Amino acid sequence: MPKTILIADDDPTIIKLLQVNLEMEGYTVVCAYDGHDAVEQAQVEHPDLVLLDIMMPRMDGWAAREALSAIPGLKDTPVIFLSARAQQADLRRGYEAGVAAYVTKPFDPTELLDIIERVLDGNYERPPLGGGRL
Repeated sequence: MPKTILIADDDPTIIKLLQVNLEMEGYTVVCAYDGHDAVEQAQVEHPDLVLLDIMMPRMDGWAAREALSAIPGLKDTPVIFLSARAQQADLRRGYEAGVAAYVTKPFDPTELLDIIERVLDGNYERPPLGGGRL
């Protein structure tokens, strides 16, 4: 059975790019265009992983991550932040919030796929804060 990935981003181009790449790799993809919809979709679909933008309308990624972690059936679902916010303080805040990985835009789709696979396999080691994009 293919793994399900929920993508939440307010940019339809990013969602389409991710959807096409992930489906080509055999994943089932569910899309949401803001944090509120992401939380609702996650409760219905129970994804194996959530790709979550931070800056979205109605509910930002920070609030969506917090809401997901408060739902018993979803609290252990890995979340990867995918954001244009690339300051070290943002990365630190993301990791302190419990995200599995923090990827900054623009991103390399191949590198992102590798991170997704490693997070799903439990083999992802986040980079030390203080350098690097990913």
